[in-house]
Amino acid sequence: FTEADRLSLEAAYRNAKKSFDEGGVPIGAALVYHGAGGDSAAGGPRVVGEGHNQRVQKGSATLHGEIAALEDAGRLKPEIYRHSTMVRSNFAPGYYQDARS
Repeated sequence: FTEADRLSLEAAYRNAKKSFDEGGVPIGAALVYHGAGGDSAAGGPRVVGEGHNQRVQKGSATLHGEIAALEDAGRLKPEIYRHSTMVRSNFAPGYYQDARS
């Protein structure tokens, strides 16, 4: 498990929980920059964008967690995207169904 894995999963899970708490589909996403050669300018990987599914909350057909994370990242240079990974997380399906009951 790398530092990038930890950062991305924590951010994605935090956003999935936010969506769930808002009454939406519990999916979150994080865009993590690894930097050229594996290290970002800040000395390690960093989350450059994160978001959560808002299809239910905003009645949007397109506002998935991944799109929200890209929107949060804003306009970045192409090399940032080239050395980044999008991670998506959701609550376990059993938990989701039990929590809504």
